[in-house]
Amino acid sequence: MGKAMRTHIWLLRLLTSLVGLGLCLLAATSHAECRLRVGWDDWPPYIVYENGQFRGLEYDRLISTADAAGCKIVMLHVPWARALKMLENQSLDLLYGAGYSEERAAFAKYSVPYRQEQFVLMTLDDTPSTTRSVSLEKWIQSAPDDGVRHLGLFRGDFYGKKMERVLENNQSAVKPIQLGSNEQMVEMLARGRLDGFIIEDGVAQMLIKNSDYPLRRLIIQEQVTDPLHYLFSRDVPDAVVERFNAVIRQHTP
Repeated sequence: MGKAMRTHIWLLRLLTSLVGLGLCLLAATSHAECRLRVGWDDWPPYIVYENGQFRGLEYDRLISTADAAGCKIVMLHVPWARALKMLENQSLDLLYGAGYSEERAAFAKYSVPYRQEQFVLMTLDDTPSTTRSVSLEKWIQSAPDDGVRHLGLFRGDFYGKKMERVLENNQSAVKPIQLGSNEQMVEMLARGRLDGFIIEDGVAQMLIKNSDYPLRRLIIQEQVTDPLHYLFSRDVPDAVVERFNAVIRQHTP
């Protein structure tokens, strides 16, 4: 082998090593710079902030997923409706517990689903009925004397296409009331200002356990479960979203 050929091979090996080193440094830099601002609000029992510490299954899942994806999380206390606007304006990077809607998909990126969510209808348990499920449409249509059901909904929440369609098709028989906390929902229900409210099932079970009022949890027949996603700002790199997706796929049965 001639000297020129040996020099050529050496240069190729050097170039290959430098390219490989550059890619490793780029990947390391990319992971080091992955710092995501997450909007959070009290969502017991899923996310709770007490005595300077977060706890709850949703928080634990978020942190473990982000760690496995090579990202650091910065938690910012923001009500859900405002957090969606901040994500759209790119002043937040990530939200959790998001159902899919075309409106949100227009300004954000969705992860693959990471768990299922079930909504229930909460009413006062003031009858001897043993009913455990209800058709939301039939419940609305069986309105009291004034002909209108007053239904509590969380401000900024999306309840799935089927339930949204039920509400749209029965606009004359239901008055949605947008509220921002579990406490408001329960108090207005107890005072007769709501006929019921829709809430995630895990929260409903906690409220029944802890409330001073007799509450009834009714499975909504039009919606059994819906997938939940992480919602990313448009300026979060696709590579970061894909790292989250890879972690979710690895740990989702």
